[in-house]
Amino acid sequence: MQPEQCLAQLLSGSVQHSSPCGNGELKWQEWSSVEGSTPLLLLHGGFGSWNHWVANIPELRKLRSLWTLDMPGLGDSAALPAPQSSTHAAQIILKGINLLLGAKQSFDLAGFSFGAMVAGQLAVQAGSRCQHLVLCGAAGFGDLHVQVELMHPPRPGQPEAEVRAVHAANLRGLMFASNETIDELALFAHASNLARARLNSRALSRTDELACALPAIKARLSGIWGSKDATAGGRPTLEKRRQLFQQAQPDAQFHIMSGVGHWAMYEAAGDFNRLLLAGL
Repeated sequence: MQPEQCLAQLLSGSVQHSSPCGNGELKWQEWSSVEGSTPLLLLHGGFGSWNHWVANIPELRKLRSLWTLDMPGLGDSAALPAPQSSTHAAQIILKGINLLLGAKQSFDLAGFSFGAMVAGQLAVQAGSRCQHLVLCGAAGFGDLHVQVELMHPPRPGQPEAEVRAVHAANLRGLMFASNETIDELALFAHASNLARARLNSRALSRTDELACALPAIKARLSGIWGSKDATAGGRPTLEKRRQLFQQAQPDAQFHIMSGVGHWAMYEAAGDFNRLLLAGL
């Protein structure tokens, strides 16, 4: 099956919702409603969309009431109105949660990369309603965050082979630990996400907004990183992140997945799902 067909088929198994976002709408996907299950919301990374979770949705939807969305300024959602910050994005998402799930509904939350920054702010704003928070390859740790140098996006009309080579090189530099895990689905998802992105999340990712928010988070806290995450800076800075987690919550879980890159939930989906569910 072609990647576009694969994503379309998966998406067809969800219920589509929307909530206000500036002058437009925030696009949501409800994958399942498991009786007695606290809703689990997954926030994708920068220059991404719901499809950052494509490898995880089929398994997680069997076990949890599962929701994803395209965050403001990304995917098929409307642009993020000023001010452009993770805090403002979280405010818009929380209003959507209140509208679609109910203003008193508790939930669990997982966020990836820039989405983890937003998830941290969302957990602060939601207070005790957010029961568990899992931060995956999270940005927002100031000087601990490594800004990976990438090739310029392909130009319109550039030969298809060159376009593919650029996307593959950028995925290898930023998202994956090895070339072997870069498949056609990952390339298609990355290219389609990049073409729709209107929010420069990379600038926001360099701030220390998440590190500063950790002590205010009431949810039970967990972290998951790949040991070869290009944004992490290696084992010493991963251990500094662990210390920040445990300063905020002494019993916080912190997992480092050996040999895995930034997009850990795609590169090692089975192992990642087990760690995610353990954190919940």
